[in-house]
Parts: sequence; C-alpha cells; structure tokens
Amino acid sequence: MINIATILTCFNRREKTIFSLQHLFASMDYYNSIAKEPLQISVYITDDRCTDGTAEAVTSAFPDKDIHITRSEGDLFWARGMNMSWKIAAEAGKWNYFLLLNDDTNMKKECFVDLFDTQKYSMEHHGKEALVSGIIASKENHDEVTYGGEILLTKFTAKLQRLEPTGKPQKCDMTNANILLVPKSLFERIGFFYPYTHSCADSDYSVMARRAGFPVYVTSEICGYCDFDHWTKADDREKIVKMTLKERKAYFNHPLHSNKDYLTMIRRIMPWRYPFVWFFRNMVVYAPGLYYRITYRRYEK
Repeated sequence: MINIATILTCFNRREKTIFSLQHLFASMDYYNSIAKEPLQISVYITDDRCTDGTAEAVTSAFPDKDIHITRSEGDLFWARGMNMSWKIAAEAGKWNYFLLLNDDTNMKKECFVDLFDTQKYSMEHHGKEALVSGIIASKENHDEVTYGGEILLTKFTAKLQRLEPTGKPQKCDMTNANILLVPKSLFERIGFFYPYTHSCADSDYSVMARRAGFPVYVTSEICGYCDFDHWTKADDREKIVKMTLKERKAYFNHPLHSNKDYLTMIRRIMPWRYPFVWFFRNMVVYAPGLYYRITYRRYEK
C-alpha cells in the first residue's frame, strides 16, 4: 500500500474544488485498477474562511473518502494555507508521499501513472526519488502548457523557459505546485514550504530540493488541466501606470502581488540578483512610467 496525503487550500472556489477532488479520486481508482501496489489517499484541506459553503459541499460530495478540513480565519492565502494543511497531515500519520494539489487543477486519469513512472525514472538514473511536478495544460486548449516546470536559461537575468511534454521525464530548475509529488525522503530532509504568504513557495521549494541533492523533474506527458488565470504583463502594465502612488503601494503590499514574497525568494535562491531586483521592484512602485520604458521588451506580450 502506498500512502499519500493530498494537500489543498481553498477560498471560495466550491465547484472547482469539487471537480478537482473528483479527478483526484478518479486518477487514484484508475491507478489502482492496473497497479500491483495500490494507493491509499487521505485529503487535508484548509478552508480559509470560505463563504460559499466549500467545506460543506466537499463533505457532502465525498462522504466515503478520508477528508480532513481545517477552518482558518481568511488571512492565510495560498502558501500559508498549504503549509497549514501540510503540517496537520504530517502530524496525522506516516506517509510515503505528499501530493500538493491546487484546487483549480483537474488531474488526468493517468496522472498517478505519469508521476510514478517519473519516480521510477529518477530511481534508475539517480538512485533516489525526485520532486516531481506534473505538466499542466489549459482546460480549453490541451496543447497549451500553463504550468509544470521551467529551466533557467540565463543565470543573471533569470530568464526561464517553460517545459513542454516530450514523452520522457525532464529535469527542471523550478516547479509549480499545481500537481507536485513530494517523496518522504525529501520531506524528511527539507520539510515544509518556507513561510511565504501567497506566492513563490513552490519555486523556492524546488530550488531547496536541488540544493539538498534531490532530482527535480517534470512528467513525460501532460497529467492535468488548469487555465492560466493571471494578468498578462501588458495588462499588468496598463493597470499599474493608471494607479495613484497610494494605490500602487497598497497593490504591491497585498499578498496576491507581494513585493515582500518575491524579494524574499530572490534573496534566498538568487542572492546575486537581489540589489537589482530590489531597485526595479521599487521603481515600478514610485516611477512606473520610467520602469516600463526601461523594461518595455519584457512587456510586449
């Protein structure tokens, strides 16, 4: 038996959370129908003060599943919410793996096959299990990769390239945690996410895994679906330049767009870039017009 604790946090995405869990259990059932060693999954969810009845809907939809819901005060956001679920799960039992899952991500039925094929590949090539990120495509366009893993093309400018599926696992430098499989051996070495508030925790975790000597891979195939729902750089520019200084300060202090999270990540994983990033992150607050004139090539798309 392979014991997996699945980790989620949610805020007012009741239908998406239900669909995500339905796909999780369907993928488990498919894997168990073909595997010699079955999966046993428990789910740990932080309900960050949802007002749409997410917790009640989950309990009603999956009465026969091992699901544990913790309610918080609405101030955790993504990274802290994930850490809360993760810590409760770690205290509750002994797990072979932790599966970090975004509540807007739908796993393909073959997802666990892809994840464990990647673990097998890592064992064959490195003699140890890996941090494995599932490649994610758009729900509307299955040929459009939206999340998964990226490789670092240039060290100083930190230019990244998102990896496309190639039919075999690929090493990567940074991962997203839409679908992220963390083996027990890695968790025992580096533990939970660094205490970011909302963003950056998954990218940071993949770098810490590599520094600890663990391979970091993306799957050979697309193994889930989630639309990319962030502002484009061009949209972001148009919105920010129209703000007052007070509005921009509030915007970049908010956990969803936090300069603090981003600068913390740069200091931890790319310290050689920190002075430059600090300068430009402050420039976009105090002189956005000048900032976008200097960096206009990055915002053409």
